Amino acid sequence: MLKTSYLDVGENHYSHVSPEEPRLGPDGSIYVQSLSCGLERITGLDKDQPQAQMVYTFPGSWCGVPAIVGHYLIQSVLAVHGFIVLDIANATRPVEVSRLSLSNTYASHWTGWDPKMQRLVVTSGKSTDDRLYLLKLDQNNGALSVDETFRDTDGKVGFSFAERQWPHGWKGSGSPHGAVFSR
Repeated sequence: MLKTSYLDVGENHYSHVSPEEPRLGPDGSIYVQSLSCGLERITGLDKDQPQAQMVYTFPGSWCGVPAIVGHYLIQSVLAVHGFIVLDIANATRPVEVSRLSLSNTYASHWTGWDPKMQRLVVTSGKSTDDRLYLLKLDQNNGALSVDETFRDTDGKVGFSFAERQWPHGWKGSGSPHGAVFSR
């Protein structure tokens, strides 16, 4: 370990708690989201005193793993049962440009971007009733939509982890935590 630095304490005095996933922003700064729904921007990592600034607080107190696509940050937000997209082109003042709720109960958690397919994979991991979805991101305006062509064998949009026979021979319900694309 080279150094310990502190995050900026937001106005609500809790949104900096439980920092999680660092992501490289388009301007070279680092964004770190917290489980308690804060978004910190860290600059000066090449200096002796890096600076953290709370640049956005999402609703609620339970946020998951974000993805950055171009100048958009896509954050899973339990309070909206879906996702909020921020435009981070002005790095010190992110602006919400869209949100997508998947249901009244969906417990959004993980996001992963695939540049080849131009899709986000999103998971919940909370309930077998929640499905894995592929989302489309309009990179012109930040709008999110569900990829309606991605359907499970039951004909419904998304992939169900409820009771099924899995390729490795096990039968039961799955509970995904994260997801990535592979080639």
